[in-house]
Amino acid sequence: MRKNNITIVINDANRFYVDGLAKCLSADFSNQGIHTDFTDCVFNSRAKMIFLAEDSLSVANIHYLNRRMSMRPLCIFIIKDSETKDDPGETKVHSIHHYATLYRDQAVDSTLSVINKQREQLQSLRNILVQPCSNRITNNLTRRETEILRYLARGISNGGVARFLHISEKTVSAHKRNIMSKLLSLIH
Repeated sequence: MRKNNITIVINDANRFYVDGLAKCLSADFSNQGIHTDFTDCVFNSRAKMIFLAEDSLSVANIHYLNRRMSMRPLCIFIIKDSETKDDPGETKVHSIHHYATLYRDQAVDSTLSVINKQREQLQSLRNILVQPCSNRITNNLTRRETEILRYLARGISNGGVARFLHISEKTVSAHKRNIMSKLLSLIH
């Protein structure tokens, strides 16, 4: 995998729009020295940018995208036919957090402007979330501890976490103690 590589999902039934958007993005990223890979699979875990047609949104897509957004920042764009005052599909789109809207009849410069603005906001959010910490290297959580912490943060009990991960409840408690001691050492 290349260092300056980005995976982009474009999921839309309008193949002309998909091809045009892919060419625009490919040229724009190429000017910045970034190689682009395109796919139409919404569930691609490597994707950093996702473009979805409003009519292709499903409950599964929305749930997956919100879960991905809670784990790490991601650029999501909803593609609509044209800008109108009253959109009947607005309620479905509002259940996705932090998205930008693109219109099929929008000019290329305007589309790229919206995309680059969203990327800049995402980059500034990443910089805020990843602040350097002197104790960070010595107090990293293990992969298993991070996994358990995510379950606990959702309000799932120790017993529930144990059942999900097929481990004993005592093991979950031990991981929880280790997590707490590592996090407390970061504070002091």
